Amino acid sequence: MEKHIKREVRPLKPENMDDYISIYLNAYPANKNTGEEGRKKYKTRNLESLNDFGDVNFFGLFEGDTLIAIMKLIDFSMNFFGKMKKATGLMSLGVHPMHKKRGAALEMVKFFEKYTVESGGLVCMLLPFRMDFYRKMGYGCGSKLDEYHIKTTQLPECPKGEMSNLRLLTADDLEDVLACHSACVKHNHGMVEKFGEELRDIRDDDETRRIGYFRGNKLTGYAAFKFVSTSDVNYTLNALDVSELVYDDGHTLNVLLGGLRLQSDLAQTAIIRTGEPDFYHLLVTPQNVSGNYIDFGFLETNISAVGTMYKICDIPRFINETSHRKFFPTDVKIGFEIYDEMKGTSQHYTIAFEKSEDNKFSTWKISERADCELVCASGRLSDISSLFMGSGELGSMVRTGTLSVSDESFANMLDCLFHCNQKPFTNTDY
Repeated sequence: MEKHIKREVRPLKPENMDDYISIYLNAYPANKNTGEEGRKKYKTRNLESLNDFGDVNFFGLFEGDTLIAIMKLIDFSMNFFGKMKKATGLMSLGVHPMHKKRGAALEMVKFFEKYTVESGGLVCMLLPFRMDFYRKMGYGCGSKLDEYHIKTTQLPECPKGEMSNLRLLTADDLEDVLACHSACVKHNHGMVEKFGEELRDIRDDDETRRIGYFRGNKLTGYAAFKFVSTSDVNYTLNALDVSELVYDDGHTLNVLLGGLRLQSDLAQTAIIRTGEPDFYHLLVTPQNVSGNYIDFGFLETNISAVGTMYKICDIPRFINETSHRKFFPTDVKIGFEIYDEMKGTSQHYTIAFEKSEDNKFSTWKISERADCELVCASGRLSDISSLFMGSGELGSMVRTGTLSVSDESFANMLDCLFHCNQKPFTNTDY
């Protein structure tokens, strides 16, 4: 009979780092140097994170004194509908190869959610290795990222008179770059401030180039990019691979894209990733380089992907902390029946929407359950998390059967009520 050994999640210490690196390299072996030199590099960098970065937290699942699973939890500062609040990101979750299929990953995720709630985070967020695994735990899909691979000349031309305000940035401009990013975060729902490891990687990166747009002496937008070869036999064939587009308004974006277009003599094509659903409208033509034709009469423009997933573990606190969110102006109470996939139970919440004094918008709050609820909507916590974060539209979720409402005659009104003008998006790697 196998002896039961107590399991416990604990913060990791420097003396645990060798075991941490072993589990990490086994869990993420692709494109990794797993030899002695690689282990030394990963150990040095992770010890630096452990000792120097207060927003990066290392945890391990111990079975007795044996480390069998690892993860990092990132304390993010995130824009929630215009105000900066705390969120928690899950990073580098890995299980020892001889301890898989025994519930270790589930135990770590449960700890992650407990940590998020207790530390004041409004939402759990992660980049999934398997979306079905996390969907079953109540994690909803975030907004899509669209990747365009187009001819560089399909980018808009730089607006007249603006070329003199573009500049190739250097390492001396890094603080301005970070200040520009931070200002953009504060104006865009779903964006997060750069965290310790990300800042270190930026400072150590000597390959990425940046062009910046200045209004006076202030940097108000930048594009980060690399030149990548697109041919094994012709070194003059390249693509402009854009990793970041940071801008405060549409004019700034157009100037930056015009600056990238100028590089068409060096890079015949451009790869651009964006969370803007309507990005294709500003291109000369949105058709990508694949030339794919999809029945009937549709030309391929881009590929789409879902990355960040969200879970709201404490619905009342989330609503209370986002009481500043502005909704379509109406006075109404709506009942929500939410099924928690992780717990296997349902919970009813009544949300009251109340008009502002000038009748220009409504705000929401948790209310007592009442007979005067207009309609009852029901769904899984994963899908409700997407709806409440603004990455899912209520109307289309009802049409597809993802959510249901007790009286579908109110579906259009509810769709207008919950519509989010800007879907949450971040391209932060964690």
